[in-house]
Amino acid sequence: MAGLTFSIRKRQLKKALMDKMTLKEDGTVACGAGEGPFSCVLAPLDSGVEDCPWGRLRLQLMLPVNCVCYLYAAAGNEAQWGECLMDPKLPFAKKKQYFNENRCLCFINKEDVLLYEITGRYLWIAVEMIGEGAAFSDVDVYVPGDTFMEVFPEIYREKNSFFHRYLSIYSSIYNDFQDVLDHREDLPDINKASKNLLEMFLKWIGVDVEGGFWEEEFLRTLLREAPELIRCKGTGKCIRRICSLFLGEEPVILERRLMQRYVRSAQQEVYDSLYGDSPYDVTLMLSSVVDERKKEQLFHLLEQFKPVRCRLHILFLEKRSELDRYTYLDRNAVVFSQEAGSMDFTTLVDGAVVLQ
Repeated sequence: MAGLTFSIRKRQLKKALMDKMTLKEDGTVACGAGEGPFSCVLAPLDSGVEDCPWGRLRLQLMLPVNCVCYLYAAAGNEAQWGECLMDPKLPFAKKKQYFNENRCLCFINKEDVLLYEITGRYLWIAVEMIGEGAAFSDVDVYVPGDTFMEVFPEIYREKNSFFHRYLSIYSSIYNDFQDVLDHREDLPDINKASKNLLEMFLKWIGVDVEGGFWEEEFLRTLLREAPELIRCKGTGKCIRRICSLFLGEEPVILERRLMQRYVRSAQQEVYDSLYGDSPYDVTLMLSSVVDERKKEQLFHLLEQFKPVRCRLHILFLEKRSELDRYTYLDRNAVVFSQEAGSMDFTTLVDGAVVLQ
C-alpha cells in the first residue's frame, strides 16, 4: 500500500477524550493540577485498508523528573471494537484493561516506537501520564512506516523480522529528513522559525544578535520591525522605537549640542559631567529599572542603530520620592510624582522651544 502519514495536531486533539488533561493554545496536551494519573484517548485513525500494517508512531514528550508516560496502541478492522474507549463515563482503568486484553502494545517513556506487531484498518492510541508538569504534542503515525523494504525481493520482506527492524532505523532517518524538506516553506516564516534561524535572518540584514542571550519572542518582534528600523537608522525615531520594543518605554533624548546655548558658564562643568562635553554626546533618560544583562543588551542594540560618531549615554532613573526626618504630613496631604523637567528664574526660553 502507498505510504500514509497521520499528523495529529491541535484540531485533531480537540476530538480526544481527556481526563485531568487540558489542550493548550499551542497544541500541547498538558497534565492539570492535582494528583494523577492523567489520561488522553485519541480519536481512532482510519487507514481505509483492511488489515493495515501500521508502522511508526512518533510524538514529542515533555517529561520532568519523576514523571512517567505510558503509550498504548491497538488496531482492529471493526470501528465498533474501540467504541468503549471513547466512552466518557468509563474510567480509564477499565479502558487500560480493555487494551491489555486485546493484544495492544505498551511503551514507557518512548517518543519514537514501531507498531509492526499490530494490524487493522483502525488504530487507537492512548496516553497515560503520572507526575505533575508532564505534557505531549505533535503525534505522527506513519503507514507502513518504512520506505526501503519495497525495493528488496519479496523473500526479504518478512514483517517484523530482524532485517525489517534493522532497515527501519535508516527508513526513520530518511522520513524525518523528508519531513523537514516537505515543510521547508515554514523555515523563513517569522512565526515558526527557530531561534537559530531568527538570529541568522537578522544577521543577513546587518543586525548582530549573536551570543544566545536574547529572548526568542523579542527576536521575532525585532525581525518584524527590522525593515522600518533600518529605514530610519541614525535618527531619534529609531532610538525611541528600539527602547519601546525592548523596555516598553520611550526615552527622553538629550542632545548635548542643543543644550549648549541654555547652559550658564557656572554650570558648564556639571553639565559636562552629566551629559558629555562634545556635540556628539547624546543621553537617553529612562525610568525603567533593569538588571545589568538587559542594560548590555539594550546598549549593544542601540550601538548598531545610533548616528555615526554619536557617543551614547543611558541613564536609568528610578521613580521614587524621598522625605527627610523633619518632614510632617497631615492625613490629607498628597505626595505628587516628580515632573520630567523644571526651570528656575534664570532659564532662558526662546521661540523655538515648545513645552508639552
